[in-house]
Amino acid sequence: MHREHPLRILKYSMKTLWLLIFPLLRGIWNIFKAWNRKQIQGFRLSPVAVLNWLNGAWFDLLILLFILGYGFCIWFFRKFTIKDGQLYVKDSFIFTRKRIVPVKNISALTIEHNLFLRPFHAAYVCVDTAAGLLNSTDVKLLIRKKDEVLFTSALPRLRQGKRHHYERKVKLWRILLFSVIFSSSFSGALYIALFWFQGGRMARDLIREFRLTQKLNSVSQELAVKLEGIPPVAITLGILVLSSWLLSMVSNLIRYGGFRMESDKRQLFVKSGLMTTRYFYLQNHKINFLDIRQNLLTKLFRVYSLNVNCPGYGNQRGTMPICLPILTQKELINTMPLIFPQSHFLKNQLFPSKRSWWGYTCWCIIGFASIYPTGELLERLFPAFQEIINLIQITIVIPILWKLIIQIVSLCTSGLSISKNRICMRYCKGFTFHTIVAETDSVVKVRIHQHIWQRKFGTCHLTIYFRAETPYQCHLYCLDYAKACQLLSQFMETAK
Repeated sequence: MHREHPLRILKYSMKTLWLLIFPLLRGIWNIFKAWNRKQIQGFRLSPVAVLNWLNGAWFDLLILLFILGYGFCIWFFRKFTIKDGQLYVKDSFIFTRKRIVPVKNISALTIEHNLFLRPFHAAYVCVDTAAGLLNSTDVKLLIRKKDEVLFTSALPRLRQGKRHHYERKVKLWRILLFSVIFSSSFSGALYIALFWFQGGRMARDLIREFRLTQKLNSVSQELAVKLEGIPPVAITLGILVLSSWLLSMVSNLIRYGGFRMESDKRQLFVKSGLMTTRYFYLQNHKINFLDIRQNLLTKLFRVYSLNVNCPGYGNQRGTMPICLPILTQKELINTMPLIFPQSHFLKNQLFPSKRSWWGYTCWCIIGFASIYPTGELLERLFPAFQEIINLIQITIVIPILWKLIIQIVSLCTSGLSISKNRICMRYCKGFTFHTIVAETDSVVKVRIHQHIWQRKFGTCHLTIYFRAETPYQCHLYCLDYAKACQLLSQFMETAK
């Protein structure tokens, strides 16, 4: 049996940090007594008060030793090993709890070499199966680096040779291109918000120390002088948006740099990360479906990002379940069978009619048409903020027009096709185009629904639910009701 890395003692000790409230209360009580005895003058502690606190320091040390001792006991009595194709994790402090995970049921094994853990020769190991809580790791251990072989040797080794083995190293320029294309100002804003709320006072102190607000205002004023006709508020907003996008791009570049994928049609190995390196071992028969993603630009140039949905892969915060970041159409067609045997694109059998364009574009058109009158109303109510209102109008118009173009493209490309044992579904969600390729066994639920006005035109909406660790549903809109029922009835017959 093996134990986790000794650094885990600090993690387990965190559960009893609330006990530090007792030394804090003792210190407050000593100060209060000294105050009553007039030993504190001008908010300065007298030597007598300090001596009184030191006389009771044994109590504080006892609490600290208890906290560390509790963490040590949990670490000491928690052991793990892999034997006879089973992963055993045993906790025997106070109560005995045993967890047994068959290695054949492991869908994803993740080994993470964190930048801050490398000097201590420690690594995180995450073991995931299709069971357990949603989007949560079944077993997570902080192990010594030399114990990694215990986990990797339990999994099937990648077969070498041209017949079985496939390896692809993604070049740096492709990672950079992926980071540029799939980065967004919204993601960067989330990183900033996360740093602001979790960093708290430290973030505000940094802004105050480096005078970031004053520097941003001065840069905006200088650019406004050079760029006549553009208000400083618009320039400030542009700088913030561009900075957020750059932050997201750098984050993606660091996260997916050094990307490498190997496969032998049984197991999929993925390595990525520059600062924190992650190694993923995925079992191909546990993969639920392929998710091929594009945005508007990559769709025009026929460039794809290949993602896989596998329990335990991509559960980490801020990560995507990427199999290969940037692929041409030919590369994608050659790669898909390595993950799903005999998988390929299917031509749409069911697709929306071009006459249903209003169902795809109505909200964009309504939103676009309401911007001007809403802005006029706000300018009359708040004339002092006319400049800011105009800027907000321009800011909203751009994404609405972009979404309108995406919806028109989605109308022309969305659809569904079903073969004997394969399903291919093309749809749009937000600003991203998805192509789902899966086995028909991965479909867990199909729902057809009609609004009252759709009954007159014989159209419907279709929702297909795929097997996944978290509920995954795909929507197709404005389909012919009779054709949808016919195709799905054929699918039900073949499923039997």
